[in-house]
Amino acid sequence: MWTQTVETTLSPTIIVEECLGDLSIQGTDEPRLTLSLRNGADALSLRREGETVSLTLRADAHLTCPRAARLTLSTVRGDLRVRGVSGPLTVGAVSGDGLLRRVGPLTVGEVYGDLSLQGAAGEVRIREVFGDARLQEVDGLLSVRAVRGDLRAAGLRGGAAVESVGADLRLHPPYIPGAEYRFGVGSTARIVVPADASVRFALRAGGRVRSTVPGLSLTETKGIMTGTLGDGQTRIEITAGSRILLLPEAAEEAEWVAWTGAEDIGAFVEARVAEAMALLEARLDESLRRVDSEEIRRRVEKAAERARQAAERYAREAGEAARREAERARREALREAERARREAERARMQAERAERRWQRASGRRPEPSRPAAAGEEILRVLRLVEEGKITPEQAAELIAALEGK
Repeated sequence: MWTQTVETTLSPTIIVEECLGDLSIQGTDEPRLTLSLRNGADALSLRREGETVSLTLRADAHLTCPRAARLTLSTVRGDLRVRGVSGPLTVGAVSGDGLLRRVGPLTVGEVYGDLSLQGAAGEVRIREVFGDARLQEVDGLLSVRAVRGDLRAAGLRGGAAVESVGADLRLHPPYIPGAEYRFGVGSTARIVVPADASVRFALRAGGRVRSTVPGLSLTETKGIMTGTLGDGQTRIEITAGSRILLLPEAAEEAEWVAWTGAEDIGAFVEARVAEAMALLEARLDESLRRVDSEEIRRRVEKAAERARQAAERYAREAGEAARREAERARREALREAERARREAERARMQAERAERRWQRASGRRPEPSRPAAAGEEILRVLRLVEEGKITPEQAAELIAALEGK
């Protein structure tokens, strides 16, 4: 692993214009930027103007930087991991997954995998997550345009405005007095409500809306279920395509399974398995990073050799198929030439018979006929077809000419 260190202030501006692999960033208390790249110095382009450092990374990279650094990550082609950076963080596009821990104010464009955020000291704005999202401990307002998969949110102290959740929502407390929580959900929403909460609800669902929270009753007005718990200092507004369940913290999982019924137990178990698999994949990924690089190189070379052998087999099979096709075409050409010769011979014989009948009927003496084409000349024409020098159609014309047609 190649490493380079750049001295900075405690709050530099760092711009990663592009990272072609995975990128991990760790905040430190030291006034310096340290870069570690898998493929050495050739994988790095660095420009510095005052306290702004611009980077292009053409391999997997790990950066340590001052905690208060202002970070802009325009494009990350792999996975992104950021920990312990309190300065403003702007992320353009991440092709893989995003894992963010203890960051400051955050702006995210697109994450094409899953996004996990735990701890943000400021406002969080996210345009779109194409996988699942897990967002926890956000001090400022959370604004999200779209999460294509499931969203699990907890500890949104500044409120939330989430326009679209493609699948399910799981919302956990605390709910801060004076804050608003608004979600548009494509499938099912589950809201966990503490016993001492002070919340007003406005709920609209394509299926059932049900509450098992003690002291909370819901009434329907023009398709909207409303209810208040405590003084109602926090507003929660949910629109869901399927069902909405409000349940107390103490019986969250049990109430969920009992309410959804037998038809949803499979989905519930599937969700638990998915969480376990995600944990396993994370541990496996960490283990693979410790695998000896020489072993990885041997595996890559072995895979490349298998690919080369497969390509050679394909080329041999393709060449043999082409040879068989050429032989079949040659035999077909010979058959066509022979059929043309026979047709010409039949036509000549029919013409001769017609000529003799006309002579008998008219009493005229036969005129000397033109000599028939010699057998050697016809064989020569057929050999030209076999050698591929003329086509069967050309051979038929030559034979007809030899026959005086």
